[in-house]
Amino acid sequence: MNFPTFNLILTVFLFWLTIQIDASHEEYLSYFFILTVGIIHGSNDISLIKVLTRNTGSLKKYLLLYVVVILATIVAFVSFPSLALFFFIIVSCYHFGEQHFHNQVQSQNTFSRLLFFGYGVLIFGLLFYFNSENTSIIINELIGHTLNENYFLWFMIAGAILTLVFFIHSIRNFKSSFNYFQELFLILLFAILFKMAALLWAFAIYFIVWHSIPSLVDQIGALYGKSNKLNVIQYIKSSFVYWLISIAGLYILYYTTSYFEIQFVTIFFAFLAAITIPHVVVMYFLNKN
Repeated sequence: MNFPTFNLILTVFLFWLTIQIDASHEEYLSYFFILTVGIIHGSNDISLIKVLTRNTGSLKKYLLLYVVVILATIVAFVSFPSLALFFFIIVSCYHFGEQHFHNQVQSQNTFSRLLFFGYGVLIFGLLFYFNSENTSIIINELIGHTLNENYFLWFMIAGAILTLVFFIHSIRNFKSSFNYFQELFLILLFAILFKMAALLWAFAIYFIVWHSIPSLVDQIGALYGKSNKLNVIQYIKSSFVYWLISIAGLYILYYTTSYFEIQFVTIFFAFLAAITIPHVVVMYFLNKN
């Protein structure tokens, strides 16, 4: 069984599970997967930076920049939540699309990178539009403004147009193994899944199955040469300290929000952005190389 087939079967299983369980169980499973697999897939950035800088001698400079980006992201979400949220979504759109397509193109160029971004916009657009009510509630808690369903509809349409246009421009750049029908089927499957599942659970399924796990495979290959059981264990061991620090930091933030009169959802998104944005930069250079 090849890797995309495994992802597809797992997605169908989780779609079936969505029909069987209630919303509270979906929420528990979502947090569990995001705080385990989701965070672990971004917990080995230091090792990846060492790989990227091993011939340049600029490790300390990049580590300092990495820490600065984390702190700046947290400050931005607390001080300028609207701008920070917009930037976080734009960066995440590109990152999701890059992970989905970077192994399926022969080379990365302007059109392929625009395809990455457009596809990410489409995925988030589907997620937001089919869960517009809950999305609006979270956005309102983050920035104090309510967005109606039309914003999410146009966001989804923009993603569809961008994906189609730059997909056509990239046709000759796809590898011979690229499966056009599978990609179309996946978009339809995601649309149905996002419609049926609650917002957090829908996000968790895509984030874990179609982003975190493929990213883990890529990272293990970059660090250890190939993905196998022994290297997976090695990756988890090397990630454990950073994962534990991340969880401890979130735990501390959870219990300090009441003192600063900041809602936990703001801190949670600031936390996710703080570990995501520097990770996006690391993965951009890793995939580029």
